[in-house]
Amino acid sequence: MPKTIKMGSWVVFPDHNKLCFQGEDHHIEPLAMDVLVYFSEHPQHVVSRNELIEAVWGGRVVGDHAVYRIINKLRQILAKDTDQEYIKTIRKKGYQLVCDVDLVEDPVRGGVIDSEQTSANRSVTRADQKLNESELISSNQNHSQSKQHKYKDSSSWRRSILRILLLCIVMGIGILAVKLYFYFALTRYDHSTPLITLEGAIRDPSFSPDGQFIAFSYRESVKDDWNIYVESLVDGRLYQITDDMTDELKPSWAPDGGKLAILRYDNHACMIDSIAVPVAVSSPASSGESVANTLANCSGVLQHNDVAWGKEGKYLYYTSASSKVSPLQVFRLTISTGKTEQLTNYTQGETRGALGLRLSPDNSRLAILKDVNWRNSRIDLLDLSNNTVETIRHLIGWNRYFDWSADDATIIYNRNSTEVDAYNVSFGVEKNIAKSVEPISFPAHSPIKNELAVVTGRKVVNIVAESLGDNSATEQQPLIIISSSSIDNYAEYANTSDQIAFVSRRTGEPQIWLKKMDGSEKQLTAFEKSFDIRRIRWSPSDEALLFIHNNLLYQLSLDDQKLKVLYEAREGETIEGESWADDGYSVLYSSDRDGDWQVYKLALQEVSGKKQPKQLTQKGGYAAFESPDKAGVFYLKYHTKGLWFKTYDAIIAGSDKETRILDNIDVFSWNSIYLKRNNIFYLSNEYPKMSIYRYDLAARKHFFVQNYYGSPWLLSVSHQADKILYQRNTQTQSSLVLLKP
Repeated sequence: MPKTIKMGSWVVFPDHNKLCFQGEDHHIEPLAMDVLVYFSEHPQHVVSRNELIEAVWGGRVVGDHAVYRIINKLRQILAKDTDQEYIKTIRKKGYQLVCDVDLVEDPVRGGVIDSEQTSANRSVTRADQKLNESELISSNQNHSQSKQHKYKDSSSWRRSILRILLLCIVMGIGILAVKLYFYFALTRYDHSTPLITLEGAIRDPSFSPDGQFIAFSYRESVKDDWNIYVESLVDGRLYQITDDMTDELKPSWAPDGGKLAILRYDNHACMIDSIAVPVAVSSPASSGESVANTLANCSGVLQHNDVAWGKEGKYLYYTSASSKVSPLQVFRLTISTGKTEQLTNYTQGETRGALGLRLSPDNSRLAILKDVNWRNSRIDLLDLSNNTVETIRHLIGWNRYFDWSADDATIIYNRNSTEVDAYNVSFGVEKNIAKSVEPISFPAHSPIKNELAVVTGRKVVNIVAESLGDNSATEQQPLIIISSSSIDNYAEYANTSDQIAFVSRRTGEPQIWLKKMDGSEKQLTAFEKSFDIRRIRWSPSDEALLFIHNNLLYQLSLDDQKLKVLYEAREGETIEGESWADDGYSVLYSSDRDGDWQVYKLALQEVSGKKQPKQLTQKGGYAAFESPDKAGVFYLKYHTKGLWFKTYDAIIAGSDKETRILDNIDVFSWNSIYLKRNNIFYLSNEYPKMSIYRYDLAARKHFFVQNYYGSPWLLSVSHQADKILYQRNTQTQSSLVLLKP
């Protein structure tokens, strides 16, 4: 393999999985580098999908998405060179590398020295040795003069260096002075005026263009729907704009102030609707629903879509995804013609995409909130004149609440749950502008005045239990099992008792804790690095726990609290969806090592021998668990809805035969599916109104069990299958508050 490849304007270093463009390095996964090297070995040649799989994947069976994902990653990086195209799709044939390619080998050191050159060098040496005496005398006479010139030159250099240092100091002081000026120019908001307080939750406040009204979403309890309300800042009157059986969120005012664009969710669709604002209604809290006009359909999950109305009402900007597992992209809708343009192209598997968007007051830029490595977030600026993107701010955690200031110079966002920061985009100056003893969120800046609207109210988060199989139990208050001042999550019932393992941040970093039958709680791990633990599974005998931390698959013995690494993910590989085999001597997990998620099985006695795990699926598999008769495995798929089953006989025979046994479930239920007492309990793929179902393995039928009001797709079923355990968020009261300087 060549050490270096010159590919168009890029320099490729295969041994380091690195590409370089205009002095900037970009690292890619080994599989992507193998594909790029294969293209470079066949420039201008149309490479078919099968040829690529045979050459790079070694002929293994992989889905179309595996190839598409790698090609898309390469295109995304190579697209930084906007002057030429690199990988071209040839319809129904394959892909073609269309740039110039030079393969550069390391130069060979040493070799035969040219005899004529050697001879010439020797002649020069002899000539140098014949320096005559008169030249030596002349050299000695000029030696003192040379010293004087050197001293003058040295002084001149010192003066030049001092001037440059002085100039740098002056420039540094100037830059610091400018930054200090803009730092102190950022307004602090120390005074507050309560606007309205309601029982339940308020979110998504939005000022009208004239600053006279605020629209927001509100619901009284987790069992209710989100509706749109508008409050007058002039007389304090409240108007209810929507009232139906769907969730309405993210109100965005039209430029004329007469309409709102909203996101409307039901269990089957996401729609962007335009509704009139009846601010002329004389009686407050009017319950009449405005007629809605659907502008566009959208797709996403967990209500992370966003919408913003453009200048003069010509455009509407919104986020949508091609599927529930695809990243959210930014689109622009021309309202008069219905034309839709996609403005971003985020890569699947690397990000959730655009979690939020805000249009600048001058309508020239879109601020886009995007997650980084699924854990932190950043704010990008999309220039709408040339479609270029610039990252301006990295944020800790997954922050979704931000807005522009009215002067178009500053972005305002939540630093954490009790603080709001402002960031000057042009000069890179950040300042804390608001603090509260209670949680504050959803900052929205007035377009007219220097005022900031925020939502306050304390959210109570508990791990609760309630009866399973009695839908009337959901009308009762659940029993609080675990309650602390920190976030406790991913609680898991044991297989033979009501012991509970859960993840908590009480000590700072995510750790695994145990709640015993006597009610006592004990910390089991002491990890120093902050990596999320998103799933825990008890062994069949409850002697050990299985979980993934920092891409390592761990077994934790409960007797001595010893940790054992069962599997370490390779470079570029991610592992998730761990579970025990029914006998407790093997474990199952999911891996994207071949580009798409597949299920693997690892025997525990093979761990010390470093034997490779066995791949069980070929056409996709995620979060598998073994059937009670040990005849095969059940599993989900990342890109296709349904619960699937594959027999071990088919696996041994090398067959890809599989059966879909359920169709009202998808990959988002990976932490909410359990095999108990010959029944599979699971949360369906309905959202936001979720339900628990039961699939009877003997009858081969599924049955509705009860409604679910906990955290999305996150529950555990007790060993007797008579209780469920889940995280429940309760906001007893919310206030809309106006902050002033």
